[in-house]
Amino acid sequence: MPTKHHGFRPDVEGLRAVAVILVVLFHCGAWIPGGYVGVDVFFVISGFLITTQLVRELRETGRISLRGFYARRARRILPAATLTTVVTVVVAGVLLPPLAAIRVFGDARAAAVFGANIHFAARDANYFAADLPPSPLQHYWSLSVEEQFYFLWPLLLVISSLVWIGLRRRSAQKAAGRKSVSRPRFPVVIVILAAVAALSFAGSVLQTPQSATVAYYSLATRAWELAAGALVALSLPLAARLAKRVAGVLTWTGVACIAVAAAVFGSSTPYPGDAALLPVAGAAAIIFAGAAAGRHRGAEAVLGTAPFQRVGAWSYSWYLWHWPVLILAPALLGHSLSKLEALTMAVISLLIAVLCFVLIERPVRRMQTFVRRPSLGLAGGAVLVAISLGAVALAGPVFASLSAAGLPVARPVLISHGTRSLTAQLAADLRAGVRTRAVPSNLDPSITAAPEDDPIIAKNGCLLVDSAVKSKVCVYGDKSSHTTVVLFGDSHASVWFPALNRISVQRGWRLVVMAKSGCPAAAVNVVRFGKLFTNCPIWRRDAERQIARLHPALVVVAYSQYLGGDRPLAGVPTGYGSTWLDGTEATFSFLHRAAERAVFITDVPMLTQVAPDCVSAHLSDVRSCTVARTTGIRYPGVTHQELQLAARNHIDGIDSTPWFCTADRCPVIVDNILMYRDAQHMTPQWSRFLTPVLSDAIKPIIRAINGDRATA
Repeated sequence: MPTKHHGFRPDVEGLRAVAVILVVLFHCGAWIPGGYVGVDVFFVISGFLITTQLVRELRETGRISLRGFYARRARRILPAATLTTVVTVVVAGVLLPPLAAIRVFGDARAAAVFGANIHFAARDANYFAADLPPSPLQHYWSLSVEEQFYFLWPLLLVISSLVWIGLRRRSAQKAAGRKSVSRPRFPVVIVILAAVAALSFAGSVLQTPQSATVAYYSLATRAWELAAGALVALSLPLAARLAKRVAGVLTWTGVACIAVAAAVFGSSTPYPGDAALLPVAGAAAIIFAGAAAGRHRGAEAVLGTAPFQRVGAWSYSWYLWHWPVLILAPALLGHSLSKLEALTMAVISLLIAVLCFVLIERPVRRMQTFVRRPSLGLAGGAVLVAISLGAVALAGPVFASLSAAGLPVARPVLISHGTRSLTAQLAADLRAGVRTRAVPSNLDPSITAAPEDDPIIAKNGCLLVDSAVKSKVCVYGDKSSHTTVVLFGDSHASVWFPALNRISVQRGWRLVVMAKSGCPAAAVNVVRFGKLFTNCPIWRRDAERQIARLHPALVVVAYSQYLGGDRPLAGVPTGYGSTWLDGTEATFSFLHRAAERAVFITDVPMLTQVAPDCVSAHLSDVRSCTVARTTGIRYPGVTHQELQLAARNHIDGIDSTPWFCTADRCPVIVDNILMYRDAQHMTPQWSRFLTPVLSDAIKPIIRAINGDRATA
């Protein structure tokens, strides 16, 4: 059992254990679908403990030493975090594909300066980064949220306390001696903190349906959880008035709230939103009422036992180590982890955490030289941050040179087009791509540039994301032309823009783009986090109104197959809330009425790995990155029926599969072109490469639109 000291709360220490166990089991995929609420419990605990320390210092000394506060935070957080970061960087460099390792190095830089939440929000909010595997340092986002809060909260406490002291002095002049200086109250602080919590909670509720990624990582939408713990710390005098029986019931109610959230919530729960209120309220109730309940009536009867106390003491180190171990273990073992293997890795990470706690975390925290001299503590913290950044700076060039050592440098395989037909030549190119071994030295785009090579319409806001529902007037091609062509769909439509833009310039067309990531042109409902994503139908209706007003000569429509699973309904996988084919036919019917002609391009094949990552790991034999055609085409039956529906509604259909795959395999490199930027979006370079093929495929439509000028 930890040694009791001034202000030590066994129930809070045990609550730490509950929080970390929930998180670890959730990450292991073991029985706790909502185990991520453990992070929310951590936030409440942290807000409570830090505020308790600050208020105690203010009451005892009449001031808050910011230098001392930040020195304590540095001693508490940085030693274990730095060790975990450095080890993770080294192991990632050894085990992961070079490109994935480079991303980890960037993650480590963000984590070292407490910006991981901002870093990961920016990455995950990028629709084209959705296929990237999780980072072994992704869990550092919660530490960054806490540290950002702790940077601001003491300042706010100092300022509001000065206001309170001024008011109290004026009051004391009128009634001197009626209140003890040792027992001040903080009404101004409480009001300000409650306002911050209310605004943050409202922001969380409003932001979650619009961009759950931003809401999940943002300090602005998470601050209320830490503020809840701070409010509990400031309201502890009220807890003393609770009857022990009532307080005991309240602590067990808090435990029940956390348990229900962990058992009922899941990946489809809109989070944090208002759902986070349940575990936050539960944690707050345990801490608040635990001050009065005592061991025999309250949850401390369980939380105060030796196992919970031990795990609670180790919780910070375990939280740091468990995630890198779980993420990097598959690279070491060569396969994804089973549930039993994941649990085994969690136990191994606990052993590492205990060693880290005993050898690093606890000794540094108690080192009297740093305790007595906060300036040294701050300097030591700066050194640790520098060590993390230095490790990243060294790891990049070292592992890059090691990964490239001894690999052959291949020349691009360029096939002469000669007089062969475009389709025959493309088929030959694809067959050569399947046989490609060494990565061409002039790969375009490079494996490092490909993930960041967003389509231009994504960079200029013409590909809508998140909460945007009204397409901008985005005109390309020959802007003065009287022949209007519309590109309509989601991000899988946007990747056809480079090819279609070239055709539009060549043919003298006015190209208008109407696209939104994550929203199919098919009239189906999309569900995100368990709720209907209403932005999709709103955007679709707005786009259809614009298309109807334009009455374009041609609409090119493409989108991913959002089938929502493999459960058949009348022989067809279902969409989110409505049958996929019903929604497809509704859109085709509209396009037949609203445009002179329309072309439907089927969805592109999907890879099993992120292409740049896989290529970076197989520079000498890239054939490992190809996929079987039957694997790449997820729903061939649905694709066939989509084409039938297109013909029934007088829509020209193009099966894009032969433009990506041979009869049996789908390559990732053709000539010197990298075909995919992730696992499902083709690169702009491949789109441009397909320009003559796409142009040839729609030649009959060009003839109908532009007459003899198109055949010249």
